[in-house]
Amino acid sequence: MEPTKLPIIGYACASHLGESLSNAPTQTDAPGRFGPPMLQLESTALQLPYYSIDDRFDELDRTERILFEVIEKALLRSQLSPAEIKRTGLFIGSSSYDLRDSEIDYKQKLVAGDPAAVPMPFTGYNRLGDSICRKFDIDSEPFNINSACTSSANALLLAHSMIRQGHYEHALVVGIELYNETTINGFAGLQLIAEQRIAPFDKSRDGIILGESCSAMIIGKRSKTTPSLMLCGGGSCFDPYSITTSNPDGSTIAQTLENALRDTAIDKSEVVAIKTHGTATYMNDISESKGIITAFPEETPPITAIKPYIGHTLGACGTLELILFAEALEQGYVPKTPNFETPDPELSLIPLNEDIDARDGVYLLNYFGFGGSNTVVVVDKV
Repeated sequence: MEPTKLPIIGYACASHLGESLSNAPTQTDAPGRFGPPMLQLESTALQLPYYSIDDRFDELDRTERILFEVIEKALLRSQLSPAEIKRTGLFIGSSSYDLRDSEIDYKQKLVAGDPAAVPMPFTGYNRLGDSICRKFDIDSEPFNINSACTSSANALLLAHSMIRQGHYEHALVVGIELYNETTINGFAGLQLIAEQRIAPFDKSRDGIILGESCSAMIIGKRSKTTPSLMLCGGGSCFDPYSITTSNPDGSTIAQTLENALRDTAIDKSEVVAIKTHGTATYMNDISESKGIITAFPEETPPITAIKPYIGHTLGACGTLELILFAEALEQGYVPKTPNFETPDPELSLIPLNEDIDARDGVYLLNYFGFGGSNTVVVVDKV
């Protein structure tokens, strides 16, 4: 197939910062002091930092209310007609889907002494997709992707491919990752949670901080307005090195970058900047920096990381970080990386300490996940 650039015609998101990195508090100007509030877990005595969405939603219907509000905004901005929405493909990426609803149901039944209480009463990935289709009158059977932290990025690339092949005129891509005890306790058990802040590529980095988000993006063959960003496609590569890390020599990440450029017929000289995955874990930052240097041996484009603004939203980070990055590009800048202070001699890469002008051209967005999943999304600012 010939490379195809598709306009991004509508998007919306809910995150710790809302819909724009410009909402970041002023302490981002003080690198050592930017981080989220602490969260007291229900099931243990743990207190951990966590990037939450605002708490204006009741917990009992929180998942659907956040989901529907975000999708409604994105569809409104896309200007699709009801008939076009009905024919739109639906693609969902998440690593937990409605797991929190299962936790709440289980807890309520335990308290009530219900013998039918089971830890995971809701199984499968279809509940959210079916709810979206009913709410917005979409005829499409939803595609549900769970590939850990690359879930919604892979959902976006699958949607791009399905439009490219002529299966759909438009696609709605949703990334969702809301608070649940199972996930946060799991990462705490792996000792991957930072104490106070996410500091990608910094010598003193000590791990990730999780966050929650819901984001929706509509792509299509045509746009009713002049788009400022085009989705070119991307590339993926699976790494058998480890279930939790990419190969530390950077080879798989370099291959993923090469795959993305080849799929989109983009020359390396056209790349303006790279939004890194930037989890601030010891191994991720090593493998990612080596991968970027291997793929760009002559001149490395500027790199940045935006997880310090909104946390690591796991399966939802593909669409969320693209939306926040797109907002910054539209406002004319590539965002700096908060919390970076001391270069790590093992990495040979230094992220942006200051915002830079966002030139027209190609931008790469990296996403890497547990299970060996690596994905790079390519967009063109026009």
